[in-house]
Amino acid sequence: MFVNFGSGIIPIKILSTYRLLASPVGVVTRQSSRRCWGLVLKCGGKTYYDQQGKTILSDKNHVVLLPKGAEYAWTCTEPGECIVIDFEALGEEDTIRCAELKDNETFLTAFAKLERLEGMTDTVSTLESMHLLYGLLAYISKAEHKKYVPDHKRLLLAPAIAHMTEKYADPGIQNEDLAALCNMSTVYFRKTFEAIYGTPPIRYLHILRIQKAKAILSGDYDSIRQVAESTGYSSVYHFSKMFKLYTGQSPTSYAKSIRK
Repeated sequence: MFVNFGSGIIPIKILSTYRLLASPVGVVTRQSSRRCWGLVLKCGGKTYYDQQGKTILSDKNHVVLLPKGAEYAWTCTEPGECIVIDFEALGEEDTIRCAELKDNETFLTAFAKLERLEGMTDTVSTLESMHLLYGLLAYISKAEHKKYVPDHKRLLLAPAIAHMTEKYADPGIQNEDLAALCNMSTVYFRKTFEAIYGTPPIRYLHILRIQKAKAILSGDYDSIRQVAESTGYSSVYHFSKMFKLYTGQSPTSYAKSIRK
């Protein structure tokens, strides 16, 4: 959640994998609304993406996540092969994300496997492709998280993270309780948590609960009330309000979109 590399999206379908062997150097190309999500890695050379005054580097050690509907411009400054994974996903995001990779072999290996699987429509191939994509997003997110979060600080907050992960269904979790688990004052706990994870503790908890709710709504459940109570919300109203805040959809609409 600290880096937010893909943490707010749920991939549902891989559309294509392809290689761009040559791009014109020094030519600015503008994208008004990207048709789908994309993971981009340069195998050689350099490309820069510009979005709202921010410049993002794409080279062999920097993988870029391009959101669906995003508006940006890109310029190739050094020629080299570029590999792209286009996919559909649930979730709202419009900011380009970039993550540094110390070793891009994991990405290149997964991409090669996805290329071999492209066009295969049997269930096993489809599941394997999605497994590779999820694995890439998880690998990249972990690499960035480890880079920015010092081990000793993560250890200080580990009791709070563990408690939220295990007891997210408890509607009574408060900052004071989490701070006590970490032997910190509430003020210092909140400040440290936000500095490391980039979000307040209770917001982290809500995001975790909503992710669990998505999983339940994607499977078997009896009622929205059951989903609410299973994820730490004491009322359907509060659950629905928070679900829409974090996903842009009502729980019912989300469940219908999953079934479709």
